[in-house]
Amino acid sequence: MKVDYVLKAITAVLAVVVFLFLFAPVFSETILPGNSYAIEITDLPDPAVNGTATVMVPIPANATGEPVISEGAFVGGQVTGWQAEVRETPYGKMLAFTTTGGYAPDISVSFEVLQTADELQRLPLHQRPTNLTSWEMKREPRLLVPVLATPDNMSVAEFSRLSSGTYTTVVFLDGFVPPPEDVAVVTFSLDYRGVGGTKRLMRENTWTTTVNTAVMSTESGFVPVPADYRVIAGGIDFS
Repeated sequence: MKVDYVLKAITAVLAVVVFLFLFAPVFSETILPGNSYAIEITDLPDPAVNGTATVMVPIPANATGEPVISEGAFVGGQVTGWQAEVRETPYGKMLAFTTTGGYAPDISVSFEVLQTADELQRLPLHQRPTNLTSWEMKREPRLLVPVLATPDNMSVAEFSRLSSGTYTTVVFLDGFVPPPEDVAVVTFSLDYRGVGGTKRLMRENTWTTTVNTAVMSTESGFVPVPADYRVIAGGIDFS
């Protein structure tokens, strides 16, 4: 009987050791806050002859307007036929795509900041989130800016604390030759997700902003557009 008791005790201890070995990483894993931004712009008119055509869209930032994806992550020729860069505008910083060709192909590109600590360390410094320090960003609301208007004229900080809402942001078109059809439109589909991160199975919120709108191809300059903002509590979407 005593031998059986000892064997059972050893078996129980081994079971606990195996359980901790297999599942300890799950309970201790830390996923740092991250951001993903998908951009699709379709049905652009042809650029003007011997000119430069430009399209600009909002960028992800916190409630104070500080970008949460570094400018260096946006720069480069990730889109065929276009060059991307962050520009300062009268409304604040925006992501600009420019082309000097005779044809303006659709823009389809996504930017994502890797979230695990090891992967993040392998990123060049200029591609790391600008304010990702000491886990500060995990509870920080994020949305697409510039913000031109909010419901009831509330501040951006107040609006970002809502569970959901629609505000006004802006896009930009310049240097295109409108097609003869008056009904031609340019479609903007912007999808931003800011993930709050996970630490010891405790998941923070996820903040999303989407823009799905059509702009007349005859427009030129800054065009206000609606943006839908939503907070997913705990990062779990039951909808």
